[in-house]
Amino acid sequence: MYRTSRCISIILIFAMCVSMAGCATTGSSDAQRTRNEGTAVGAGAGALIGGLAGALLGGDSKGALIGAAIGAAAGGAAGYAYGDHVASQKAKYASEEDWLDQCIASARQVNQETLAYNNQLRTDIARLDAETQALEKKYAARQASKKTLLAEKKTIDAAIKATDKTLARAKFELDSQKQAVAQVTEKNSKDETQALDTEIARLEGLIKELEQHSEDLASLSGRMSV
Repeated sequence: MYRTSRCISIILIFAMCVSMAGCATTGSSDAQRTRNEGTAVGAGAGALIGGLAGALLGGDSKGALIGAAIGAAAGGAAGYAYGDHVASQKAKYASEEDWLDQCIASARQVNQETLAYNNQLRTDIARLDAETQALEKKYAARQASKKTLLAEKKTIDAAIKATDKTLARAKFELDSQKQAVAQVTEKNSKDETQALDTEIARLEGLIKELEQHSEDLASLSGRMSV
């Protein structure tokens, strides 16, 4: 118990230090500050997740620190990507309001596409569920071959791959838009910020549904593993 608490304390301190170091951007340009802050947030989160995983696997403070370091590197790279994306987009516009309007338009487009994908996927999963149940019964009765089940699994796995690709795009959009909100500096951008917050909340819900669909597909694929 004491060892676990000590590991967690080490992880939290490490993650905090990584985040604070990355946020020390006094005097840097707006674009570079955006990139640095994205790196800091990603590194801090990565350190926390990696450290916890390392503690569980290694069982000591050394494992926690190794995991935290690996997580910080991976999270920092991802965070920089988000920050760089936001900074690059922001630099294209003359005013913050114009930039935020484009962020809102982008978020709405991804929301519409993700909603349509979820609706279609819901129908596809219902069909695949019925198909896999029927194949399971036929296979048990020796009326379907292993080859038939594996062919169905291949179809489902292709759907999983496409779903994960859509999920990755939605998550990148979500993180980018959160970065955008964090970078708002002008007070008269309040209406645009509120509109973007609404789209962000909607996208978070769509992502949760998409993640559930991915899990459902994985379960269907498992049925066809023989």
